[in-house]
Amino acid sequence: MDYIEQMVLTASPAKLIELLLQKAISVIDEAKNYIDEKDYNNANAKIVRAQDIVMELNLALDMEKGGEIAKNLRALYNYMYRTLVEANIKKDKKMLDDVKSLLEDLLSTWREAMKLAGSTASQIDVNKPRINLTY
Repeated sequence: MDYIEQMVLTASPAKLIELLLQKAISVIDEAKNYIDEKDYNNANAKIVRAQDIVMELNLALDMEKGGEIAKNLRALYNYMYRTLVEANIKKDKKMLDDVKSLLEDLLSTWREAMKLAGSTASQIDVNKPRINLTY
């Protein structure tokens, strides 16, 4: 088992989301390079990989527990997926950049939320009752 496999197998759900976002950004960059090289088969493969990741992120949403945030993320993921499909058909780097920008913003926000969740968790007084929060 290589390092990446081990990292994925032992990662928390929050870390897996981060890894998926990073990978989606990475494969979009690869797709853009393939478009520049006019290697449309490999560009297609990379864009399809980005689509698969976005779909996986979408399917991972807990609509019951996630409330309005999950609803908004679902709409965002659906938009990104549709944009990736169209970008793949047109081999449109601008559309890929648009999705990449959204993913980068989401990754930054996700990392900040995980930092806040971690600092909040470390300040919890175990002797006081608390609400069970799910992310």
